[in-house]
Amino acid sequence: MRSLFLNADIATLDDAHPAGRCLLVNDGVIEGVLDDAPTGLPWAVKVIDCEGGFMVPGFHDCHAHLTATGLLSGKHDLSACRDIDSMLKQLEQLAASEQIIFAGNFDETKLAERRHASLRELDAACGDRPALLSRVDGHSCVVNSAALALLGVDTAQAGVDRDEQGAPTGRLFGPANYAVQVGFVNRMPFKQHRRADREAAGLALSAGITTLHNVIEGDASYEILREIYIDNAVLPLHVIPKSCSTNIGKIKRLGGKLFGGDIFVDGSIGSRTAALEDRYRDLDSRGLLYLRRERLAELFFEAAEAGLSPGVHAIGDDAIEQAVGAWEDVLARRGSLDGLRPSIDHFEIARPDHITRAARLGVFLSMQPAFDYLWGGQGGMYEQRLGQERAVSMNLLGTARRAGCVVCAGSDSPVTNISALLGIHSAVNHNVPAERLSVDEALRCYTCDAAKLSFGEDRCGRLMPGMAADLAILEKRLDSVAADSIKDVQVRMTVVDGVVQYPA
Repeated sequence: MRSLFLNADIATLDDAHPAGRCLLVNDGVIEGVLDDAPTGLPWAVKVIDCEGGFMVPGFHDCHAHLTATGLLSGKHDLSACRDIDSMLKQLEQLAASEQIIFAGNFDETKLAERRHASLRELDAACGDRPALLSRVDGHSCVVNSAALALLGVDTAQAGVDRDEQGAPTGRLFGPANYAVQVGFVNRMPFKQHRRADREAAGLALSAGITTLHNVIEGDASYEILREIYIDNAVLPLHVIPKSCSTNIGKIKRLGGKLFGGDIFVDGSIGSRTAALEDRYRDLDSRGLLYLRRERLAELFFEAAEAGLSPGVHAIGDDAIEQAVGAWEDVLARRGSLDGLRPSIDHFEIARPDHITRAARLGVFLSMQPAFDYLWGGQGGMYEQRLGQERAVSMNLLGTARRAGCVVCAGSDSPVTNISALLGIHSAVNHNVPAERLSVDEALRCYTCDAAKLSFGEDRCGRLMPGMAADLAILEKRLDSVAADSIKDVQVRMTVVDGVVQYPA
């Protein structure tokens, strides 16, 4: 099957042939990038008119959660709520039709009351329906009494927030939060999870994403993980499933070269569980450190010996130090990290030496530019939690690239919208001017550089002969619009292996 995509403004990211007007595709592989429409092609060649759109390699999202994205979409998405009353009304509507209520993406720093909803408020809104509201970062949640009872939560354990009288407020954080969220979601039918995956895949395609790293939190059984991996393989885009199990034997059986992404070294800034070297501005705490250098070095060494590349979640500077130091220990023990592509995901509060050490090690940085867009800047959540000095020394995209690190971008959806264009916009308009990327640099973080993380740079990430025909067609050139409007550019078409998947 041959196809010709014509009347396009093509940015190939191939230095030998950086631009073109037509793309010839044969059985899902690029046959040629042409400056003019060819003549004399057989009548059977399918012609697709791109109507002058801007063609770029298909976007990669290097850190997303498919199932959670689908489950927390539509009426289960609380991100638009600006006060607790509107949140409770949305929950009341869910309680009228659902037996178990899983909603989320709320951010209390954006609510008028600047607080979480309480257990009593959820009880009043949802009655005897078990309800769990996941915070936008997923590292804390709020539950009602029915949810505590359903899961048999020990309210005396660490991570269960209590009021001055010792009664649970409904807020859970740390290990208690993770255990309850996994247990709660597992109470939903497995078919509902897979429907959520398909819905999230559709959202990704509508955003021009052709390759997505599906980070699977927790540690399910091999049988459950295998079914997820199989289901991911038949979705209409390239999905790289990455279990966060630390059982290397299980990971080896599942196949692939990558795993993790959210093997938690710490928590999040918003939930005040990211592990810091200095205390939070608004809480007398340094957060939570879940894994230390010695344990990480054991895990990394075992993975390296098996030819596997893990990704760990490290946000705070203390957590990043543990991860970078552990890879230094593995390098000293093995003498080389050749053939591996480990990542530190998020990498938000990194010191300059963390960046230079990561570059020297060859550790990939899987970062989320939209974090700065949402929570950076004057008066933003970063400043509220950490103070102005630390808030302007975060998400160091420009510094990392200048140091020689490979920066691979993603959304962490549903934490931020599953949108590469929002990420590119955020990188170009970083709140700290010295950390801003050019449009070309930001585009590469979502295409050719991102492809390297999954060993895919010889298959995708550029538009050139022999590469997979994975591409997105945008309504406008990204370098022709005002920098502050990049996020508003629309995706016209998404093509995976030569097949138009969006619009369907």
